[in-house]
Amino acid sequence: MRVSNAALTAIKYIGIAAMLLDHYNSFVKAEYSPLLYEIGRLALPLFVFVLGYNLARVPVAKIPKIMLRLLLFGLLATPLYNILDAGLWYWWPLNILFTLLVACATVYLLAVPVPQRFVIAVRLAALLFFIGAGSMVDYVWLGPALVVVIWRLSVTASHCERVSLYSALSLLAVLLCLLNESLAALLAVPVIWLSLQFYRDRQLPRMKWFFYWFYPGHLLVLLLLKQLLSG
Repeated sequence: MRVSNAALTAIKYIGIAAMLLDHYNSFVKAEYSPLLYEIGRLALPLFVFVLGYNLARVPVAKIPKIMLRLLLFGLLATPLYNILDAGLWYWWPLNILFTLLVACATVYLLAVPVPQRFVIAVRLAALLFFIGAGSMVDYVWLGPALVVVIWRLSVTASHCERVSLYSALSLLAVLLCLLNESLAALLAVPVIWLSLQFYRDRQLPRMKWFFYWFYPGHLLVLLLLKQLLSG
């Protein structure tokens, strides 16, 4: 795949908008809206597409930096998310930044070059980490698994492997729809395709840190708005 920076940025912005509407609907809106819930199902597949593709094009040595950012902003957002969701001491599942963090760590363990005698041990560590950490995050194992599959699709040229990966991607999409009890996540496919076509030769400012700051920032705004409306 060849995806422009502008297309990735557009996909990320659409995902952010879907997430914002979903969180407003879940945490603030007085009357729950099924339509906003369906729109919110777009966020995860759009985010995992962007992350999976980006992990395929950055050097493996830079992945820990991405992991550190996700960890720091995930921790910053946790109390805000918990208060909005079910109270300060309610921690499970960890928010979406930790879902993306588990995906990055798994990809790192699968991709990092190691001496041949340690390959099996490191790959086994990736599997065990994925199983253990994936059980604690939003969307459980589905979110990280989608990132890993998209990452592999973006780096492999083997036809046989691509067929297997597309089959895995289809299965994960079905499981995601079952988890959501909605087919709306599948709309991410035309959204991604249209973004790739429209932004093939266009430019958008990347705003590298925007997503990281936006996540805790929008939770703080929603919390203040919720308290204002309830007061």
